[in-house]
Amino acid sequence: MRKLVVTLVAALALFGAKAQEVIVYSPFSDEFMQALARPFTQETGIRVLNIVISTGESQSRLRAEAVRPQADFWLSVRPAILAQAFEEGLIEAYTPAGADQVLPAFRYDEPFMTAIGTYPLVFFYNTQAVARTGVPVPTGDWDQLLGEAYRGHIVMPHPATSGTAYSAIATILQRAIQGGQTEDDGWSFVGALSQNVAQFTRSGRAPQTLVSQGEYPVGIGFYDAVWQLQQEGFPVEVVIPDPVFAEPYGGAVVAGAPNPENARAFFDFLVSTAAQDVLGQFGNYPVVAGAALPVGGIDVPSEQVIDVDFLWSAENRDRILSTFQDVTQAEPQ
Repeated sequence: MRKLVVTLVAALALFGAKAQEVIVYSPFSDEFMQALARPFTQETGIRVLNIVISTGESQSRLRAEAVRPQADFWLSVRPAILAQAFEEGLIEAYTPAGADQVLPAFRYDEPFMTAIGTYPLVFFYNTQAVARTGVPVPTGDWDQLLGEAYRGHIVMPHPATSGTAYSAIATILQRAIQGGQTEDDGWSFVGALSQNVAQFTRSGRAPQTLVSQGEYPVGIGFYDAVWQLQQEGFPVEVVIPDPVFAEPYGGAVVAGAPNPENARAFFDFLVSTAAQDVLGQFGNYPVVAGAALPVGGIDVPSEQVIDVDFLWSAENRDRILSTFQDVTQAEPQ
């Protein structure tokens, strides 16, 4: 009997410990997530356990774990990917407390999408590597990247594993369509660009690291990781492409999550000023009024921001990924 009582006590203690955590899939670094988690844990007592994983890979993992989910919350996910995940039943619709404080420009009608933060998709380059290789400094013109001078000198993520890259491909296709061309014209551009890409990385943030270390002169990726490397003193500069993708990212409570109430509490926290201030410390732009902007952050001209139809991106995602593979024959590395 005494052994049974001890076992029950141990089991209850384990259950209690589990109930005081929230497991998050995100592409953000542990340093970033630790800073973001600190005020949340101080306020609620709930620990944040971060699993660093790219958006595309986390989506695949959520599908594989659908019968028995292992994560509670999915962070830094673009609307198109959230829409597809919601359609598949991988996430639940939840409107966090404080969502009414999100600025009008970042609000969505869809029940699965509440903006958390934003940063633009940019071209970036290592000043030393550019000087060493003689590669032209990017100007922000997408067409420039098709030049022979960039052959083998560009690094970007692979859209099958990275939400960053999917955003880039969607931007290229929409740029063609909105400019009076066809989607096939957009794919012709993708094919030509792929000839100049030396490596399609598995991680959405690997290009920033590779460029900062001088392994490649030029990269395509989201600004927040570039901003962080600039703060660390790496010789990396940024160019805003025209058009530029600057859609906000959101998050979601995983359907059937082990700790759903903790996940919802974390979502509530993410749209608070306290959380938004932390986002600004890591190169993210806030989506609520009164939160701090990233120090030294770049200005994104509103007239250059492309309006990508995220429902179109969601509905065509599988087709776009399949076509990308057919056009480029590229594998994530």
